[in-house]
Amino acid sequence: MNATGRSGRSTALTVLSPMPRLWAGPLRAILYLRKRLGPSRDLQDMSFIHFAHWSVITRFPGQQRRTRYAYLLFRSDFNGDWDEYIDAFSIVIPLRMALIWGWSYGFPGALPTEPFRRYIRRNDLPVDHYWSAYPESSVSEIAAALRVRDAYRDHLGDTDPADAPAHPAWPRFLADVQGDLHAWERDDDLAA
Repeated sequence: MNATGRSGRSTALTVLSPMPRLWAGPLRAILYLRKRLGPSRDLQDMSFIHFAHWSVITRFPGQQRRTRYAYLLFRSDFNGDWDEYIDAFSIVIPLRMALIWGWSYGFPGALPTEPFRRYIRRNDLPVDHYWSAYPESSVSEIAAALRVRDAYRDHLGDTDPADAPAHPAWPRFLADVQGDLHAWERDDDLAA
């Protein structure tokens, strides 16, 4: 648990941006369509992202009267530095950032990066509680470990790990997971 939004190598980000209520419906439609299409390749390539989700809020729990504004809520967990994370969105997918945040008040555009960073920081909410199951592991390391686990099951089944090197499928298993066994080395190089 961490009140600063960090847990090991992981950082949490929660951004709440006011927007005209009029644009809530069209933005919801865009976000729904994006969800139906699945994650885009460029976002998948950003392997430092644990989670990223946008939502449109038109009413908060317990709110008696309808307000003049709707809100765009962005929630994300990622490995690394806050500024580098925002810069990556700004540089890699500036048009998508404009399509999503362009409905919000005060959005300066995704490029150049510094005004975009200031905008996100202004709307960034403090984190009261943040927990990570694997705080010292990156997204790439966790994904590699899951692939190694699945390959172990596929090749060696229920073989006791102490007996695995004597199993006839051991060499094939090692060959298949070699790239994933080196994922930790690559991630440590990037983190240094």
